[in-house]
Amino acid sequence: MKNKQKIVGIVCHDAGGAEIVSSYISLNDLTAKYCLSGPAIKVFERKFGTIKNSSLVDMIDDVDWLLCGTSWQSSLEWNAIQKAKKQDKKIISFLEHWINYPERFERNGITLLPDEIWVGDVYAQEIAERCFPNIKIEFKDNPYLLEVKQLLNQFKPKRKLREKCTALYVCENISDHMFLRYRDANYLGYTEHDSLQFFMDNVNIIDKNIGIIVIRPHPSDNNPEEKYDWARQHPIKASCNIQFSSESNLLKDIADCDIVVGAETMAMVVGLTAEKRVVSSIPKEGRGCILPFPGIEHILKIK
Repeated sequence: MKNKQKIVGIVCHDAGGAEIVSSYISLNDLTAKYCLSGPAIKVFERKFGTIKNSSLVDMIDDVDWLLCGTSWQSSLEWNAIQKAKKQDKKIISFLEHWINYPERFERNGITLLPDEIWVGDVYAQEIAERCFPNIKIEFKDNPYLLEVKQLLNQFKPKRKLREKCTALYVCENISDHMFLRYRDANYLGYTEHDSLQFFMDNVNIIDKNIGIIVIRPHPSDNNPEEKYDWARQHPIKASCNIQFSSESNLLKDIADCDIVVGAETMAMVVGLTAEKRVVSSIPKEGRGCILPFPGIEHILKIK
């Protein structure tokens, strides 16, 4: 398939899938039409400006093939697979993470798989081949991380305050995701609040020189400053300046920090790409971090 000579239909809702799919478009100069919703709209408009958004039915009529993310917040991509198959349009899904692969293609007990699945690293390839033995799995050098490497040089870090370290905490909307999927917000043994609490309780174990904590909400969080308002009152405020990020661009926040902390979000892998120290703050009661990158440290193992 000579993709550049054909029109691709782009379907994304969640931010993670939107990042990797939009980067693929940017790096490969594709001609695209869009059906976007939710956080994906801001991701694409940050990269390409105003997007002309179409309905799923109209978009599928006008394109030669489809490239989708996958979402837990929405059935948009699942519906796209269903409708594209009815019109005999080839559909490809790009996986951007390393967990819950089969569940991404299931709604109400019905599984719909694309014609092809793309993955961005050998870890994801191994998982996908095990989960989907009858689907073509194609390795594509992770376009989001390739774009990250190109863009990082554009961001100059802010001057440090009194030579203190800045820790960026990258949030995930774990409880909503788990409740939607399993009807149990604590399905993993912890929530986003537990992970942030565990980090703040153990700041000095990570680095005694941390003087600034920047909490970066997840794009799917509603009223994040209210959601995490309790963090402002944590006793660590006596020695750390606790802030909430209002920066739309993750790379700017990462450029400005010394340490990236989170549970198991893709933003931590971006931190590794930026050659930052990266730490997982999943508490001992939780399922272990599934990010398959040896460069990630774990609070429980720091001595």
